[in-house]
Amino acid sequence: MAYIIILTLIAGLAIIGYFIRKDRQEFSSDPYQTISKEAAIIIETNELQNLLNLITSGKGIFGELGQIKEFGPLKYKLDFITEKLKQPGFNRILDGNKSIIAFYPTQEGRLEPLLSMSIPSEIKIRHLKGILNDAGVRQISEKSSDNKKLILLPYSVNGSTDTLILSVFQGLLLCSTSEELTGKAILVSEERDDIRSFNAFSRILSASGKNQDKLFIVFKNLEGVIKPLFSDNYKFLSGNFGLLAGSAGGDVYLSENLMSLSGYTEFSNEQESLFKYKSVLPRALETFKILPATTVLFKTFIYNEKPRVLDDGGKYTESDKQLALDLNPFIIGGEVTKALLDIKDRPVSENMLLIYQLKNRVQCEQILVQGLNSKTDIIYYQPDDQTRIPVYRTGTRQLHSILFPGLAEGFEDSFYSFYENFMVAGNSFNTVARFLYDNLLRKTLVNDISYREFEKTMPSRAGFYFYCVPGRIIEYLDGILAEDVIAGFKSNRGSLEKIQALGYQFASSNEMLYNTLSFSFREEVREESVAEWETLLDTVAGIKPFFFTNHNTGAREIFVQDLNNNAYLINAAGRILWKVPLQERIRGNIYMIDYYKNGKYQLLFSGKSYLHLLDRNGNYVERYPVKLRSPAANSLALFDYDNNKDYRLMIAGEDKILYSYDKSGSVVKGWNQFRTAGLVNSEVSFFRVSGKDYIVAADDNAVYFLDRKGNVRLNPDEAVIKASGSAVRLSKLPEPSVVVSSPDGTINHIYFDRKVKKYQLGNFSETHSFD
Repeated sequence: MAYIIILTLIAGLAIIGYFIRKDRQEFSSDPYQTISKEAAIIIETNELQNLLNLITSGKGIFGELGQIKEFGPLKYKLDFITEKLKQPGFNRILDGNKSIIAFYPTQEGRLEPLLSMSIPSEIKIRHLKGILNDAGVRQISEKSSDNKKLILLPYSVNGSTDTLILSVFQGLLLCSTSEELTGKAILVSEERDDIRSFNAFSRILSASGKNQDKLFIVFKNLEGVIKPLFSDNYKFLSGNFGLLAGSAGGDVYLSENLMSLSGYTEFSNEQESLFKYKSVLPRALETFKILPATTVLFKTFIYNEKPRVLDDGGKYTESDKQLALDLNPFIIGGEVTKALLDIKDRPVSENMLLIYQLKNRVQCEQILVQGLNSKTDIIYYQPDDQTRIPVYRTGTRQLHSILFPGLAEGFEDSFYSFYENFMVAGNSFNTVARFLYDNLLRKTLVNDISYREFEKTMPSRAGFYFYCVPGRIIEYLDGILAEDVIAGFKSNRGSLEKIQALGYQFASSNEMLYNTLSFSFREEVREESVAEWETLLDTVAGIKPFFFTNHNTGAREIFVQDLNNNAYLINAAGRILWKVPLQERIRGNIYMIDYYKNGKYQLLFSGKSYLHLLDRNGNYVERYPVKLRSPAANSLALFDYDNNKDYRLMIAGEDKILYSYDKSGSVVKGWNQFRTAGLVNSEVSFFRVSGKDYIVAADDNAVYFLDRKGNVRLNPDEAVIKASGSAVRLSKLPEPSVVVSSPDGTINHIYFDRKVKKYQLGNFSETHSFD
């Protein structure tokens, strides 16, 4: 990005005179004719002003870059030139001018920029000098080089000085800070040997869009540039990078919060590393669906090769090589994934997983166990009393090195387990266990909101997929990248963490590889959850969770319903034990009852139309669900008058009748179906005072006191109206009374001798709460 900003500065300064011309003219020369095969990065744009405006907007990713200390000088230069280019006539003249910005590697491992831009053919050096003078530029000098005239334009912005080299050649404006690059660009055009004669580049250029901004790279020309980015032990990776392919690039989409590039990769020869993927048929990849949401880096590819172990110098035992050969038929043709998890308080070196998609999980597991024989220890992962998953501790086998040389250098696949149709290998039991646990809770990438949003920017089919969260892989890169690079990442971690995700995919297409690069940015930094565990429901919870104790194990469990009316039982480890679809939304409280009086409990609750009773396996008990005599006006109340488990279920209907059901769901015989004046919207209460039982209900007209048969037991001396947000409470001091608040906030004490005392504490709204 730093080099793009530098080039933009150069481009703006170089064409300032031209932009104030008032007459539009046709362009005939193509800037590509001056770009040599040594270019490492090439940018094409027809809308340079729009690019400048976006970069200097102070918003999104570019605004964040402006806050980084290292980008400060560039920001000042960019703001300076953007203001200059806002002179009258600029917008009208710049539109449609084809510009090429090429970056060339230097011997010092830097990138040197060159701008080549189409201009009217009648514009000569003298015109350019005159335009610059008219614009107020006074420090202009001229020199000749190989019979070509050059303009030297010194400039200084915020203490930074340099000299622009400008030249006009065959309807092109050339600009750079390097006289050598400018002269070579002219020579390339004269010899007609530009980058388009490089077949790997010309094919992807012709396949790109006609009017979009474009970006291209030439792999081998970047080796020397990226080499200083690596630590001494990993500098060989720069050579590997140069051998990936010939060239790659495509159309660029750029906004404040998203950058994506879509185009092709082409090859110079069959020995280049990515060439083999041309024969891989793209498909909808599956492994990401089981990766934990804590995954911060993964790469997935389709494996279509046989193990290539020739002379390993005795590095692998014969038994290990045979085991790899035996496993290979069950892996070939499937996906192989290397994943890094972000596990709190765990060293990053232990957080790696290798995941193999299998054709036959059962046979593969049998082969692994037989191949390991007595050397194998089996550790069972048991997050709860219902779950027991074997994890095989194999010692240092490095089967991955036999199957996939170079995939995970230094990784010891000492622990293996199986999940669905995947084999999972890790270098620590804790990491494999975390993978299993997150899948049991469905806490996976495919269910992560941030990942799902990012996934929309990527194609649905691919042969290779790389994904990372840049701000959370710094420790992993430490030791791979050079110390100064890591130090820069750490000092700007806050900015880096605002990059939500970066992804790269490719798929075979048109005898090339079609690739997509995308990264997303958000002002809000990703926040890590501090919950002990999280469980994913089909949708958000629709009721308050109900916590209770498992009568078999004594462990705490949770019952909850989502907005789709699915009921869930979740154990103390966060695992969903069962999911049951219900006919309706649960209303009010959930109760535990011992229906069979055998110490085993069931879940009792009601909705608008039914009474529900589920056992701990999620099955309805006997005749449940029971349809109510009338749709419920309030929520269910449960009473056990004599603590003998002969329960009474009290609920008010929309027909204004109070109904009493027994535990089987039948209406209680002998119960007088008491009718109220209005709808009873709050739960019915039960109190025992001085040996007498009182069932208390309230509508918007009165408070009713009934006995256990539904007959009126007490009529207060004064009318009392209960507020909708008021609870019904029993106060025992100084003498027993039922306490409620009225809509105006009056506190009412209703005594059992029928007297009523009222207290005014202040003025309250009708929607107040009282408990």
